[in-house]
Amino acid sequence: MTETFQLRQNPNGQLVFSQGDQEVVDVRLRRSFPWTRPGEFISVRDSAGKEVFLIESLAALPSEVRATVERALGDSSFIPTIRRVDSINMDFGYQIWTVDTDRGPATFRVQEREDVRYLPDGRFSVKDVEGNVYVVPKLETMDEHSQRAMSVIV
Repeated sequence: MTETFQLRQNPNGQLVFSQGDQEVVDVRLRRSFPWTRPGEFISVRDSAGKEVFLIESLAALPSEVRATVERALGDSSFIPTIRRVDSINMDFGYQIWTVDTDRGPATFRVQEREDVRYLPDGRFSVKDVEGNVYVVPKLETMDEHSQRAMSVIV
């Protein structure tokens, strides 16, 4: 059971956590298990990075607080979802990916085969040479062209 707390944005745009007589200004929210349990175990951290509270489950939160948490998480994370794989070209030991994401078209380079990781739920994570991470949905949910392009990797 999640303890009662409040989360709001102040006039300066900072997230404010309140519980009882405790108030922490400028908190950050981080998913403890972003790939496997994105709706559970959300860490509320102060500006120094120290955890002040752990949200066990988003589903257990009142709708207004849940919306604030989801908005804050969305604003702080940048993990584009690849919707279509146009091509994956293998050149000199690295891969050039040309894709369409939920944030627009992208072309990036993947250095190592290990940078494409299979996730337990059937999705893949892809890390490019600049450290950006993308998520690829389950192959069976993608169009036939994308599945063929991905066959070079999987």
